[in-house]
Amino acid sequence: MPIRDIVLKIIEDLEERDKVRERVLSLSREVVRYAGFAIRAIHRGELKDAEEKLRMAEERLSDAVATTTKYDEFVYKGFMTTAFQEYIEARLLHAFITGREIPSPQELNVPNIPYLMALGDFIGELRRNVIICMKDGRFENAERALELMEEVYLSMMLVDYPEVSSLGFKQKCDVARSLLERTRAELLLISQEAKLAENIEKLLKRWKGENEV
Repeated sequence: MPIRDIVLKIIEDLEERDKVRERVLSLSREVVRYAGFAIRAIHRGELKDAEEKLRMAEERLSDAVATTTKYDEFVYKGFMTTAFQEYIEARLLHAFITGREIPSPQELNVPNIPYLMALGDFIGELRRNVIICMKDGRFENAERALELMEEVYLSMMLVDYPEVSSLGFKQKCDVARSLLERTRAELLLISQEAKLAENIEKLLKRWKGENEV
């Protein structure tokens, strides 16, 4: 085959690859956007809206994976990795808030490494839930979120492989530890203050009742 024909064939393939890349990039951005919408809705307690956004994110993610059938290397490109991580993070948070078991990568139909990377971000969302619960005085719920933060962090510490570390997993572990320690200290302080305020209120009511007799 003449060199010109070989090069034209290569160009044809490159054009197709570029179209696939652009399509996957567009879908990945939509996944990230809908996953972000879902997370915000979950924290606001708008679970119906969150579930709809999660469904839309899942559809876009499935489309993106299907688009890469011929060029499956795009599945492991930066933009797809980000899409997977954001989607996983939203799914994990939704499972926690709704009282369900935390889904595995197989149940979510996602790769293992983006799942591991998403765990660090999940800890950040759990901290956010702790803060919301503390503001509302729901200390039992805050304790539940803190317990899961600890479980996730300790599980992350079991992972020690160069392939994962090179992607910044160790940094995520360091951030997770910092968030966990800060959250634990804040919850302890706020819960003690709330208990003290409650005891003072009880004493004032008793004192008022005794003086009215």
